[in-house]
Amino acid sequence: MEPGKTHSFEPPGPGSWALDATHFTRPVTRFTAEIFPSEFARGFGEGLKRYGLLLENLDYQFMDGVPYFCLRAVGAPPEATGHPPREVWDQLAASHPEIRARLATSAVALAEKRWRADLELWDREIKPAAVREQLALQAVDPSRMANDALLAHLDRCRENAKQQVYRHHRFNVPALLPVGDFLAHAQDWTGRPARELLGLLRGTSKVSLGAADELGRAAEAIRADRQAQALLTSTGAPRDVLASLEALPGEAGAAVRAYVGLVGYRLVNGLDVGEPYALEMPEVLVQALRAAATAQVAPESDQGGPVAEIRDQVPGAHRQEFDDLLAEARHVYRLRDERAIYGDIWAYGLARRAMLVAGERLAQTGRLGHPAEFVEAGYEEMVALIRGTGGPTSTELARRARHRTETSYADVPAFLGPPPGGPLPAEWLPPAAARAERAIGLCIQAILITPPARTEARTVRGAGASPGVYEGPARLVRGTADFGRILQGDVLVTSSTSAAFNLVLPMLGAIVTDRGGLLSHAAIVAREYGVPSVVGCTDATRQIRDGARVRVDGRAGEVTILP
Repeated sequence: MEPGKTHSFEPPGPGSWALDATHFTRPVTRFTAEIFPSEFARGFGEGLKRYGLLLENLDYQFMDGVPYFCLRAVGAPPEATGHPPREVWDQLAASHPEIRARLATSAVALAEKRWRADLELWDREIKPAAVREQLALQAVDPSRMANDALLAHLDRCRENAKQQVYRHHRFNVPALLPVGDFLAHAQDWTGRPARELLGLLRGTSKVSLGAADELGRAAEAIRADRQAQALLTSTGAPRDVLASLEALPGEAGAAVRAYVGLVGYRLVNGLDVGEPYALEMPEVLVQALRAAATAQVAPESDQGGPVAEIRDQVPGAHRQEFDDLLAEARHVYRLRDERAIYGDIWAYGLARRAMLVAGERLAQTGRLGHPAEFVEAGYEEMVALIRGTGGPTSTELARRARHRTETSYADVPAFLGPPPGGPLPAEWLPPAAARAERAIGLCIQAILITPPARTEARTVRGAGASPGVYEGPARLVRGTADFGRILQGDVLVTSSTSAAFNLVLPMLGAIVTDRGGLLSHAAIVAREYGVPSVVGCTDATRQIRDGARVRVDGRAGEVTILP
């Protein structure tokens, strides 16, 4: 599709389909489109059932790489776009076995705080297994393998990616429900905006700062080593600077190696093998080290004052409940980003590494024009290309790459099919079920929903996600090719961010996004860093030119383009 050309899709099935422009920053490769829908559905579906929610799943489909999803309710026909009439619902609630079971389960899940057991499982078994499995794959050098062994390794990487996608979304509900539950109750009690209430969670998701511990140790070691400081401030090629830092003797070299070893094969942008991993962009790693080594003070949480102020507005009879709900939200908050950072972001990077090795071999024989074209193939096409038994041409793969890099979500429909209907009215449900449905609904809305554009003259408006006012140069990032231009103190202006963006976030003075709500990754990480942020602006990347000086007001939700 040519840039700026509006594309019309047919709905991929019955129901109302919404564009997901928050999790995927551009159309995805066939490899990702082949594995994501089923593994997402498997994981999220298990989590929804475990908590007794009435959403069966989000049905994901990729239209020429563009992601759309449709909400599928338990017991609803595929063509349903809203809730049934009250009398029909009452009959279903009384007679439908799965609906009855879920209504009962929601009360049990809330009463026993089931997310605590899930978080314990994550910490004790799932996360350590993910780290162990991916370090094992990372320790293998695919460039030393013969083609048959490379194919087997690529298959292991694919199976690992499938497993990590499943694990990520199996823990969606425990990561979100306590946060939504706190938000719903606190809004009722205080009337305070969601941005202020979510700000009370700051400091409880250190993982959202990236590899904070490893980066901090590297920065400290560099500050104590004159040779490391000289290397980091040199004007040498970033790849050479990074290699020289890793080769240093003593603590500085060890700390840099530990940091790069942890983040090197994580994607820098997005959730797709079509995006590069950090070691492909050494300038980003060097900039992150520079920013950390020159930082005056590490981000600190400031919870006491805001909590006390907001708590005072809660009616006395509910203050203990407020404290309990806030504690539960804080307890699980880190799970929101950990699922990606230790999971699929890393897995996709490891799969991409194997693909680039195969692509390099095919480029050397003239079968491909460039090694990166290989990632545009579907898995069976990759097998055929490596075996030399067929597969798409270099011209076709290059066309797919252009489509992914040139297609803007502004040029595709926001919805396909009939308009969506509303949720079941809360008063139709038992109290526990109504509470759980409201909590998860608030979270989904705060992640995915972007309001209509509200730009006026030189002011772009969105949702204020993190308070504060900052003036600086706008750095328009449309893709990974732009990452190397980010300098410390820039204002990131982009479509949306994923947890993969954590590598560049230490450099930023403020964050502005087109997509995403108050629980999007950009909003969470901005609060953790304490930098002003405005999300869900819809058209910031169209209205703000690269290099323009802007003022970001994270409380008012406004970005002013300065003269």
